[in-house]
Amino acid sequence: MNPLTKISTLMTTDLVVVMSSTSLADAKALFDKHGIHHLPVVTPEGKIEGMLSTSDFYRLAEKGANPTTVGEIMTRGLAKLESYETVRTAANVFALNRFHALPVVENEKLVGMLTTLDLIKLLDNEKIDLADYKNP
Repeated sequence: MNPLTKISTLMTTDLVVVMSSTSLADAKALFDKHGIHHLPVVTPEGKIEGMLSTSDFYRLAEKGANPTTVGEIMTRGLAKLESYETVRTAANVFALNRFHALPVVENEKLVGMLTTLDLIKLLDNEKIDLADYKNP
């Protein structure tokens, strides 16, 4: 794997997004329908505002609170990647912060998402030479 691979070649660009005013019931339905674990929260202009994860729902259940909108429980102050950044940079951000998904932006607008699964797929697609399996 080339650690200088641009994340723009790996990121998902067909995104399911919500706004902070989206109801939690609607967000849960999107998680279930699309089989995803993270929903980027965007402004009407397409700028990233936060992230809602399935983990946010678990924490909510533990607290016994009754919020109704995404904006009440989303994570704010996100780490972000620019589309020109490399796999090495992304891997470092994932490792240091224990994140599983990162929004990718261009000029503050959301253009994609990169997940740890994207990096695993990159590794899995790596060509292997049979000589790599020789015992030393």
